Amino acid sequence: MEGFLFYWFAWIGWVISTFFLHKTSLRWKVSMLLLISIMLSTTSVWIGPFFVSYTYLFLLVMVCVDISRLKTSKQLYVLFISLIVMFAYVGFCLLELYDPVWIFVNRQWLLTAIILYIGFLLVKDDHMRCIVILLGLLGGDFLYSLIVTNISMPHPVGQPMLLDLVATVLMLLFIWKVVRSLASQFDWLLGKFQRQKHSPVKPNN
Repeated sequence: MEGFLFYWFAWIGWVISTFFLHKTSLRWKVSMLLLISIMLSTTSVWIGPFFVSYTYLFLLVMVCVDISRLKTSKQLYVLFISLIVMFAYVGFCLLELYDPVWIFVNRQWLLTAIILYIGFLLVKDDHMRCIVILLGLLGGDFLYSLIVTNISMPHPVGQPMLLDLVATVLMLLFIWKVVRSLASQFDWLLGKFQRQKHSPVKPNN
């Protein structure tokens, strides 16, 4: 069912951010962003010929606000990499539309793997990677809708299928960050244990 992964991951993220994160401004921002996204996901609005989800508009505004806080050089970098993500998304969707026989595995996971590969290949910073991927997917969905609308095939912008993809990608990025943090702590503890093991023992007087 389309939208299931979005609601599932969004609620999991809200529970984690609300009850497990440290009491910082980031915790409040993440919790509110997830809660508002869930609340807006059932409503859409017509903007010209496009039927646009309110969650899509909300996420787009949040991403643009985040980008506006970056330096000009980083803004250009984000826009450039986002274009690559956007064209990858649009290309995949057009291939799926015109020649679906090539999509021989689950669409959701194949597209997720492609987007994550581009993100990890071209962006090193975790926060920047999230911004780039999110902006690329949002822009890609609008461009795809623009293309298919012009050939009399209306496509809602920010439909549940896109929200599933966004939620899946962001959840996997979060899991990767957690695993990397745990691995780093384990290495530190292992190094500390090795140092204590090889340190000389002082003789008792």
